Amino acid sequence: MRGERLAQRAATAADNLRRVIAAGIPVVMGTDAGNPLTLHGPSVYAELEAMQKAGMSAAQVVVAATRDAARALGRGEQLGTLEAGKAADLLVLYADPAADAAAFRRLELVVRGGEVRSIAELRAPQP
Repeated sequence: MRGERLAQRAATAADNLRRVIAAGIPVVMGTDAGNPLTLHGPSVYAELEAMQKAGMSAAQVVVAATRDAARALGRGEQLGTLEAGKAADLLVLYADPAADAAAFRRLELVVRGGEVRSIAELRAPQP
């Protein structure tokens, strides 16, 4: 019963996303991370993949998570695209996220504030 309800909720969410896109309403990526059982990090991957599964192209998902998200936050002049004068923290991935949103799960490097950081360097120390 619970599994059926979760599946119905997911189907309704996907249908609503398709309707929003068809209506021309800008879509941005976001999560409920911080709420119980919604973890920072993994919830982002799940959201990106759900957007693609609902019918957005992988390229549309990338734009929703970058340019359009920055615009929605009122920060489009400073963030969201690679342009001279903008902040440019980058994720370097093993695969092309414009081909498949699941590519975000395979980080190779992070460039933040002009400093290149390996994934090993960014992992929390294990006790």
